Amino acid sequence: MAKPIARRSFLVMSAGSAAFLPGCRQAAEASFAPAKRGVAVTPRNFPLHTPGDVENAFALARDLGDHAVFIFQWHALNLDVVKVLLEKSRRAGLTPILGLSPTTLGQGRKELDLPEDVRRKAGAAISFSNPAIRAAFREAARDLARLRPPYLCLATEINFLAMQRLDEFLHFASLYKQAYRDVKRLSQATKVFVSFQWEWMRIVDAREMHKIAEHSKVIDIFRPELDLVALTSYPSAFHHKPPDLVADYYSWVYRHIRANDEVLLMEVGWPTGGSGSEREQAAFIERLPRLLLQVNVSVVAWALLHDVALAEFGADLNSVGLLTRDGRKKPGFEAFGR
Repeated sequence: MAKPIARRSFLVMSAGSAAFLPGCRQAAEASFAPAKRGVAVTPRNFPLHTPGDVENAFALARDLGDHAVFIFQWHALNLDVVKVLLEKSRRAGLTPILGLSPTTLGQGRKELDLPEDVRRKAGAAISFSNPAIRAAFREAARDLARLRPPYLCLATEINFLAMQRLDEFLHFASLYKQAYRDVKRLSQATKVFVSFQWEWMRIVDAREMHKIAEHSKVIDIFRPELDLVALTSYPSAFHHKPPDLVADYYSWVYRHIRANDEVLLMEVGWPTGGSGSEREQAAFIERLPRLLLQVNVSVVAWALLHDVALAEFGADLNSVGLLTRDGRKKPGFEAFGR
């Protein structure tokens, strides 16, 4: 089996996407048009982009959706930057969704991603059980809560930590519950949650089909302090072609969650390089409405607007965009934008 795939190390701005409710069969089969859709508003020429590239990306994102997702690695969290980007998204008419990732992108997301000052205070005890680390994370969550975002994700793809370091996962779950209550005291209306990597949830189920109820504990441990269930999904690393995805690829989630849970597909992507092609990306997007038909999805965010050039990504993640780095629209852009 492939190792856990490290995701973005940079700020992701994603315009959040189509809602697919069980009662929307006819509209969903036709297109994404009924409601929310979007794309990570990575600018042209990223990471060597200009302010003009950023403005152009926001304009394209607004044409495709009405939410904007901003994901920050904890070590790089800058509140001034957060404020600017929230203002840009609101000015563009995009509902902001904030994400804070306390685990590293490298090493399968199993290490703590600490700001340098927090690492110094923690000393040798780098653990979510360390009081200094717990206090710092809660303060970071409160800082974001004071901005009153509609959505706040306090960990991304947290099931990777459960798979590799169960003790740290349990320490983080207890820390999350404290941070959740902190956020709610400051911004009651904010929806607070964590995200889970979907392909690896399915892989774990396939390995031990008789333990599906036990596998659900990776989600249930955060309840009742879990306002929605957020997933990330990059199927191409595990399925050669979009037609290989079984009809219940996403509705399988109801073996783990409740029928009335709100589902947020926080990251979804298919590359046009590496394990994918432009034709396959468009075909996957065409299939998405049917694959999500029986899922109570409130937001679906495509992973990238433009392709990027980052050494830590490789061909797959660098090419998930709906446009090339120089701004050429791929067939997937039109497919997603219908």
